[in-house]
Amino acid sequence: MKTRSVLILALILGLAITGYASAEITVQAGSVAASSPQTGNSFTTGSIFVVSTPPGSSAVLDGGEDQLFTPGTFSSVPPGLHNVMITMPGYQPSTTAVKVSAGTTQNVNVDLARVISPGSISLFTTPRGVGFYIDDIYQGKTNQIVGNLAAGPHKVGIYESGYETWENTVTVKSGETTPVTVTLVPEKNPGTGDLQVSSVPSGGAVYLNGDFRGVTPQDDSLDIVNLAPGSYTITVEKAGYQNYATPVTIQAGKIVQINAALLPSGQVPPMASVQIISSPGEADVYVNGAYVGITPLSFQKVQAGTYTVEIRMEGYTPYTTTGQVIAGQNIQLSAALSPVPVATPTNKAASDPFVLVLALGILCLAGYVVSRR
Repeated sequence: MKTRSVLILALILGLAITGYASAEITVQAGSVAASSPQTGNSFTTGSIFVVSTPPGSSAVLDGGEDQLFTPGTFSSVPPGLHNVMITMPGYQPSTTAVKVSAGTTQNVNVDLARVISPGSISLFTTPRGVGFYIDDIYQGKTNQIVGNLAAGPHKVGIYESGYETWENTVTVKSGETTPVTVTLVPEKNPGTGDLQVSSVPSGGAVYLNGDFRGVTPQDDSLDIVNLAPGSYTITVEKAGYQNYATPVTIQAGKIVQINAALLPSGQVPPMASVQIISSPGEADVYVNGAYVGITPLSFQKVQAGTYTVEIRMEGYTPYTTTGQVIAGQNIQLSAALSPVPVATPTNKAASDPFVLVLALGILCLAGYVVSRR
Protein backbone atom coordinates (compact mmCIF):
# COMPACT_ATOMS: atom_id res chain seq x y z
CA MET A 1 0.00 0.00 0.00
CA LYS A 2 2.83 2.32 0.91
CA THR A 3 4.61 1.45 -2.32
CA ARG A 4 1.43 2.22 -4.33
CA SER A 5 1.11 5.66 -2.67
CA VAL A 6 4.71 6.44 -3.51
CA LEU A 7 4.12 5.45 -7.18
CA ILE A 8 0.99 7.64 -7.42
CA LEU A 9 2.85 10.61 -5.92
CA ALA A 10 5.74 10.09 -8.36
CA LEU A 11 3.27 9.94 -11.27
CA ILE A 12 1.61 13.22 -10.20
CA LEU A 13 4.97 14.94 -9.85
CA GLY A 14 6.02 13.61 -13.24
CA LEU A 15 2.88 14.96 -14.92
CA ALA A 16 3.36 18.35 -13.22
CA ILE A 17 6.99 18.58 -14.31
CA THR A 18 6.08 17.51 -17.87
CA GLY A 19 3.34 20.15 -18.05
CA TYR A 20 5.70 22.85 -16.76
CA ALA A 21 8.41 21.97 -19.27
CA SER A 22 5.84 21.96 -22.03
CA ALA A 23 4.72 25.48 -21.07
CA GLU A 24 8.32 26.70 -21.04
CA ILE A 25 8.81 25.45 -24.58
CA THR A 26 5.59 26.98 -25.93
CA VAL A 27 6.17 30.52 -24.65
CA GLN A 28 9.18 32.19 -26.26
CA ALA A 29 10.74 35.48 -25.20
CA GLY A 30 9.93 38.29 -27.60
CA SER A 31 7.39 36.35 -29.62
CA VAL A 32 4.13 34.83 -28.43
CA ALA A 33 2.59 32.42 -30.89
CA ALA A 34 -1.13 32.97 -31.47
CA SER A 35 -3.59 30.15 -30.96
CA SER A 36 -4.20 27.83 -33.88
CA PRO A 37 -6.74 29.21 -36.33
CA GLN A 38 -9.98 27.43 -36.83
CA THR A 39 -10.50 25.29 -39.90
CA GLY A 40 -10.86 27.45 -42.99
CA ASN A 41 -9.34 30.56 -41.34
CA SER A 42 -5.77 31.90 -41.56
CA PHE A 43 -3.88 34.74 -39.95
CA THR A 44 -2.75 37.53 -42.28
CA THR A 45 -1.54 40.07 -39.70
CA GLY A 46 0.30 40.17 -36.39
CA SER A 47 0.51 42.37 -33.31
CA ILE A 48 3.09 44.38 -31.35
CA PHE A 49 2.80 44.58 -27.56
CA VAL A 50 4.62 47.65 -26.18
CA VAL A 51 5.74 48.13 -22.57
CA SER A 52 7.88 51.01 -21.33
CA THR A 53 9.49 52.38 -18.21
CA PRO A 54 8.00 54.76 -17.25
CA PRO A 55 4.51 53.58 -18.28
CA GLY A 56 2.11 55.99 -19.94
CA SER A 57 4.63 56.87 -22.66
CA SER A 58 3.49 57.66 -26.19
CA ALA A 59 4.18 54.90 -28.73
CA VAL A 60 3.88 55.71 -32.44
CA LEU A 61 3.86 53.01 -35.12
CA ASP A 62 5.45 53.63 -38.53
CA GLY A 63 5.62 57.41 -38.24
CA GLY A 64 1.95 57.83 -37.38
CA GLU A 65 0.14 54.79 -38.76
CA ASP A 66 -1.15 54.19 -35.23
CA GLN A 67 -0.57 55.56 -31.73
CA LEU A 68 -1.15 54.34 -28.17
CA PHE A 69 -0.03 54.87 -24.57
CA THR A 70 2.03 52.14 -22.93
CA PRO A 71 1.35 49.43 -22.07
CA GLY A 72 -0.70 48.64 -25.14
CA THR A 73 -0.96 46.55 -28.30
CA PHE A 74 -0.80 47.52 -31.96
CA SER A 75 -3.12 45.05 -33.66
CA SER A 76 -3.70 44.10 -37.30
CA VAL A 77 -0.10 44.93 -38.23
CA PRO A 78 0.90 43.61 -41.68
CA PRO A 79 3.87 41.23 -41.81
CA GLY A 80 7.21 42.95 -42.38
CA LEU A 81 9.59 45.39 -40.72
CA HIS A 82 7.97 48.13 -38.64
CA ASN A 83 9.18 51.02 -36.48
CA VAL A 84 7.98 51.89 -32.97
CA MET A 85 9.00 55.24 -31.48
CA ILE A 86 8.45 55.74 -27.74
CA THR A 87 8.60 59.19 -26.12
CA MET A 88 7.91 60.81 -22.77
CA PRO A 89 8.62 64.39 -21.60
CA GLY A 90 11.86 64.51 -19.65
CA TYR A 91 13.17 61.29 -21.21
CA GLN A 92 15.27 60.47 -24.26
CA PRO A 93 13.15 59.17 -27.20
CA SER A 94 13.71 55.58 -28.30
CA THR A 95 13.06 53.81 -31.60
CA THR A 96 12.82 50.06 -32.14
CA ALA A 97 12.66 48.08 -35.39
CA VAL A 98 10.24 45.14 -35.12
CA LYS A 99 9.85 42.24 -37.53
CA VAL A 100 6.21 41.12 -37.54
CA SER A 101 5.03 37.71 -38.74
CA ALA A 102 1.45 36.69 -39.40
CA GLY A 103 -0.26 35.15 -36.40
CA THR A 104 2.29 36.27 -33.80
CA THR A 105 2.66 39.03 -31.24
CA GLN A 106 6.07 40.68 -30.91
CA ASN A 107 7.05 42.23 -27.58
CA VAL A 108 8.78 45.62 -27.24
CA ASN A 109 10.06 46.52 -23.76
CA VAL A 110 11.94 49.82 -23.49
CA ASP A 111 13.55 51.61 -20.54
CA LEU A 112 13.67 55.31 -21.41
CA ALA A 113 16.75 57.24 -20.26
CA ARG A 114 15.90 60.26 -18.13
CA VAL A 115 17.23 63.63 -19.33
CA ILE A 116 18.42 65.49 -16.24
CA SER A 117 20.97 67.97 -17.54
CA PRO A 118 20.69 67.94 -21.35
CA GLY A 119 23.25 68.94 -23.93
CA SER A 120 23.07 69.51 -27.69
CA ILE A 121 24.71 68.66 -31.01
CA SER A 122 25.51 71.31 -33.62
CA LEU A 123 25.75 69.64 -37.04
CA PHE A 124 27.26 71.39 -40.07
CA THR A 125 27.68 69.60 -43.41
CA THR A 126 29.13 70.19 -46.84
CA PRO A 127 26.92 70.29 -48.81
CA ARG A 128 24.32 71.70 -46.46
CA GLY A 129 20.60 70.98 -46.59
CA VAL A 130 20.85 67.19 -46.18
CA GLY A 131 18.58 65.19 -43.91
CA PHE A 132 20.09 63.57 -40.84
CA TYR A 133 19.12 61.31 -37.96
CA ILE A 134 20.02 61.19 -34.27
CA ASP A 135 19.35 57.86 -32.57
CA ASP A 136 17.41 56.79 -35.71
CA ILE A 137 14.99 59.74 -35.36
CA TYR A 138 14.73 62.13 -38.31
CA GLN A 139 15.82 65.63 -37.30
CA GLY A 140 15.34 67.63 -40.52
CA LYS A 141 18.02 69.26 -42.67
CA THR A 142 21.47 70.59 -41.87
CA ASN A 143 22.78 72.96 -40.68
CA GLN A 144 21.13 73.13 -37.27
CA ILE A 145 21.46 72.55 -33.54
CA VAL A 146 19.57 69.69 -31.88
CA GLY A 147 19.09 70.17 -28.16
CA ASN A 148 17.48 68.38 -25.22
CA LEU A 149 19.80 65.39 -25.63
CA ALA A 150 20.74 63.24 -22.66
CA ALA A 151 24.40 63.27 -21.68
CA GLY A 152 26.24 60.32 -23.19
CA PRO A 153 26.74 58.68 -26.61
CA HIS A 154 24.33 59.29 -29.48
CA LYS A 155 24.24 57.78 -32.96
CA VAL A 156 24.34 60.39 -35.74
CA GLY A 157 23.62 59.27 -39.29
CA ILE A 158 23.48 60.98 -42.69
CA TYR A 159 21.99 58.99 -45.57
CA GLU A 160 22.02 61.16 -48.68
CA SER A 161 21.59 59.78 -52.19
CA GLY A 162 24.75 60.01 -54.26
CA TYR A 163 27.03 60.23 -51.22
CA GLU A 164 28.70 57.68 -49.01
CA THR A 165 26.79 56.94 -45.83
CA TRP A 166 28.17 58.78 -42.80
CA GLU A 167 27.58 57.36 -39.32
CA ASN A 168 29.33 58.16 -36.08
CA THR A 169 28.82 58.11 -32.32
CA VAL A 170 28.89 61.56 -30.73
CA THR A 171 29.27 62.00 -26.99
CA VAL A 172 27.12 64.77 -25.56
CA LYS A 173 28.11 66.58 -22.37
CA SER A 174 25.64 68.14 -19.94
CA GLY A 175 25.01 71.82 -20.59
CA GLU A 176 27.34 71.90 -23.60
CA THR A 177 26.95 72.04 -27.37
CA THR A 178 29.08 69.47 -29.20
CA PRO A 179 30.06 70.69 -32.69
CA VAL A 180 30.11 68.14 -35.52
CA THR A 181 31.38 69.07 -38.98
CA VAL A 182 30.97 66.60 -41.85
CA THR A 183 32.12 66.78 -45.46
CA LEU A 184 30.17 64.20 -47.43
CA VAL A 185 32.12 62.12 -49.92
CA PRO A 186 30.49 61.48 -53.35
CA GLU A 187 30.12 57.81 -54.21
CA LYS A 188 32.55 56.43 -56.78
CA ASN A 189 31.63 53.29 -58.73
CA PRO A 190 29.27 52.00 -56.02
CA GLY A 191 27.89 48.50 -56.21
CA THR A 192 24.51 49.68 -54.92
CA GLY A 193 21.83 52.17 -55.94
CA ASP A 194 19.77 54.81 -54.13
CA LEU A 195 16.10 55.71 -54.03
CA GLN A 196 14.45 59.08 -53.32
CA VAL A 197 10.74 59.04 -52.44
CA SER A 198 8.52 62.11 -52.05
CA SER A 199 4.77 62.47 -51.98
CA VAL A 200 2.04 65.06 -52.43
CA PRO A 201 0.77 65.56 -49.80
CA SER A 202 3.75 64.77 -47.58
CA GLY A 203 3.58 62.60 -44.49
CA GLY A 204 3.08 59.31 -46.33
CA ALA A 205 4.45 56.11 -44.81
CA VAL A 206 6.91 54.48 -47.22
CA TYR A 207 7.27 50.69 -47.44
CA LEU A 208 9.92 48.89 -49.49
CA ASN A 209 8.85 45.31 -50.23
CA GLY A 210 6.54 45.57 -47.22
CA ASP A 211 9.21 46.90 -44.83
CA PHE A 212 8.71 50.37 -43.33
CA ARG A 213 11.52 52.75 -44.31
CA GLY A 214 10.30 56.16 -43.14
CA VAL A 215 7.87 59.02 -43.80
CA THR A 216 8.01 61.47 -46.70
CA PRO A 217 9.10 64.82 -45.18
CA GLN A 218 7.68 68.20 -46.11
CA ASP A 219 9.50 69.90 -49.01
CA ASP A 220 12.03 67.07 -49.21
CA SER A 221 12.43 63.42 -50.17
CA LEU A 222 13.03 60.31 -48.11
CA ASP A 223 16.42 58.89 -49.12
CA ILE A 224 16.76 55.09 -49.08
CA VAL A 225 20.38 54.30 -49.84
CA ASN A 226 22.69 51.34 -50.47
CA LEU A 227 20.08 49.13 -52.15
CA ALA A 228 21.29 46.02 -53.93
CA PRO A 229 20.53 46.06 -57.69
CA GLY A 230 17.22 44.38 -58.48
CA SER A 231 13.47 44.83 -58.54
CA TYR A 232 11.49 46.29 -55.64
CA THR A 233 7.95 47.43 -54.88
CA ILE A 234 7.42 50.84 -53.30
CA THR A 235 4.18 51.54 -51.42
CA VAL A 236 3.17 54.92 -49.96
CA GLU A 237 0.21 54.98 -47.55
CA LYS A 238 -1.65 57.91 -46.01
CA ALA A 239 -5.06 58.08 -44.34
CA GLY A 240 -7.75 59.46 -46.64
CA TYR A 241 -5.80 58.59 -49.80
CA GLN A 242 -5.48 55.61 -52.04
CA ASN A 243 -2.38 53.51 -51.51
CA TYR A 244 0.29 54.33 -54.07
CA ALA A 245 2.29 51.32 -55.26
CA THR A 246 4.80 51.05 -58.09
CA PRO A 247 7.59 48.66 -59.11
CA VAL A 248 11.09 50.09 -59.27
CA THR A 249 14.35 48.75 -60.66
CA ILE A 250 17.56 49.66 -58.85
CA GLN A 251 20.84 49.79 -60.75
CA ALA A 252 24.33 50.17 -59.32
CA GLY A 253 25.44 53.81 -59.19
CA LYS A 254 22.00 55.14 -60.14
CA ILE A 255 19.50 57.27 -58.22
CA VAL A 256 15.81 56.55 -58.83
CA GLN A 257 13.33 59.27 -57.91
CA ILE A 258 9.71 58.48 -57.06
CA ASN A 259 7.16 61.26 -56.60
CA ALA A 260 3.90 59.76 -55.39
CA ALA A 261 0.86 61.90 -56.24
CA LEU A 262 -1.59 60.53 -53.69
CA LEU A 263 -5.21 60.47 -54.86
CA PRO A 264 -8.06 60.98 -52.40
CA SER A 265 -9.97 57.80 -51.69
CA GLY A 266 -13.29 57.35 -53.45
CA GLN A 267 -15.32 57.87 -50.30
CA VAL A 268 -14.81 60.19 -47.38
CA PRO A 269 -12.87 58.20 -44.76
CA PRO A 270 -14.00 58.23 -41.12
CA MET A 271 -10.54 59.47 -40.15
CA ALA A 272 -8.31 62.44 -40.95
CA SER A 273 -4.53 62.77 -41.10
CA VAL A 274 -2.46 65.38 -39.25
CA GLN A 275 1.19 66.29 -39.66
CA ILE A 276 2.82 68.47 -36.96
CA ILE A 277 6.24 70.05 -37.37
CA SER A 278 8.10 72.72 -35.42
CA SER A 279 11.17 74.87 -35.66
CA PRO A 280 13.26 73.89 -33.79
CA GLY A 281 12.31 70.22 -33.86
CA GLU A 282 11.95 67.70 -31.05
CA ALA A 283 9.35 69.80 -29.26
CA ASP A 284 6.79 68.10 -27.00
CA VAL A 285 3.27 67.88 -28.45
CA TYR A 286 0.12 67.83 -26.32
CA VAL A 287 -3.35 67.23 -27.77
CA ASN A 288 -6.29 68.15 -25.55
CA GLY A 289 -3.86 68.18 -22.62
CA ALA A 290 -2.49 64.68 -23.27
CA TYR A 291 1.13 64.17 -24.33
CA VAL A 292 1.37 62.39 -27.71
CA GLY A 293 5.01 62.65 -28.85
CA ILE A 294 7.72 64.92 -30.29
CA THR A 295 7.94 66.82 -33.55
CA PRO A 296 8.03 66.02 -36.40
CA LEU A 297 4.91 63.94 -35.82
CA SER A 298 2.30 62.38 -38.12
CA PHE A 299 -1.06 60.82 -37.31
CA GLN A 300 -2.93 58.82 -39.92
CA LYS A 301 -6.05 57.90 -37.94
CA VAL A 302 -7.48 61.03 -36.32
CA GLN A 303 -11.19 61.06 -35.49
CA ALA A 304 -13.31 64.09 -36.35
CA GLY A 305 -13.75 66.60 -33.55
CA THR A 306 -12.35 69.69 -31.86
CA TYR A 307 -8.73 69.57 -30.74
CA THR A 308 -6.36 71.85 -28.89
CA VAL A 309 -2.72 71.37 -29.82
CA GLU A 310 0.05 72.74 -27.63
CA ILE A 311 3.73 72.56 -28.56
CA ARG A 312 6.27 73.07 -25.78
CA MET A 313 10.04 73.27 -25.56
CA GLU A 314 12.20 74.45 -22.72
CA GLY A 315 13.46 77.98 -23.37
CA TYR A 316 10.69 78.76 -25.90
CA THR A 317 7.24 80.31 -25.66
CA PRO A 318 4.57 77.57 -25.93
CA TYR A 319 2.53 77.47 -29.14
CA THR A 320 -1.20 76.76 -28.78
CA THR A 321 -3.96 76.43 -31.36
CA THR A 322 -7.51 75.06 -31.36
CA GLY A 323 -9.40 73.87 -34.41
CA GLN A 324 -11.99 71.54 -35.89
CA VAL A 325 -10.88 68.34 -37.59
CA ILE A 326 -13.20 67.00 -40.29
CA ALA A 327 -13.13 63.43 -41.58
CA GLY A 328 -10.99 63.12 -44.70
CA GLN A 329 -8.95 66.25 -44.05
CA ASN A 330 -5.19 66.36 -44.44
CA ILE A 331 -3.96 68.91 -41.90
CA GLN A 332 -0.39 70.22 -41.74
CA LEU A 333 0.47 72.26 -38.66
CA SER A 334 3.77 74.14 -38.63
CA ALA A 335 4.85 76.01 -35.50
CA ALA A 336 7.78 78.44 -35.38
CA LEU A 337 8.69 78.61 -31.69
CA SER A 338 9.95 81.91 -30.31
CA PRO A 339 12.70 81.97 -27.66
CA VAL A 340 11.59 83.23 -24.28
CA PRO A 341 12.77 86.85 -23.94
CA VAL A 342 15.66 87.14 -21.54
CA ALA A 343 15.45 90.13 -19.22
CA THR A 344 18.57 92.23 -19.63
CA PRO A 345 19.91 93.28 -16.22
CA THR A 346 20.01 97.05 -15.84
CA ASN A 347 23.37 98.30 -14.62
CA LYS A 348 23.31 101.39 -12.46
CA ALA A 349 24.86 104.32 -14.21
CA ALA A 350 28.42 104.90 -13.15
CA SER A 351 28.82 107.94 -10.97
CA ASP A 352 30.41 111.03 -12.47
CA PRO A 353 34.11 111.16 -11.43
CA PHE A 354 33.72 114.91 -10.72
CA VAL A 355 30.87 114.20 -8.27
CA LEU A 356 32.99 111.59 -6.50
CA VAL A 357 35.93 113.98 -6.17
CA LEU A 358 33.64 116.76 -4.92
CA ALA A 359 32.05 114.47 -2.33
CA LEU A 360 35.45 113.30 -1.17
CA GLY A 361 36.61 116.94 -0.85
CA ILE A 362 33.55 117.87 1.22
CA LEU A 363 34.18 114.96 3.56
CA CYS A 364 37.82 116.00 4.02
CA LEU A 365 36.81 119.61 4.65
CA ALA A 366 34.22 118.55 7.20
CA GLY A 367 36.77 116.43 8.99
CA TYR A 368 39.24 119.36 9.08
CA VAL A 369 36.60 121.72 10.54
CA VAL A 370 35.69 119.23 13.26
CA SER A 371 39.34 118.71 14.19
CA ARG A 372 39.94 122.51 14.48
CA ARG A 373 37.13 122.79 16.99
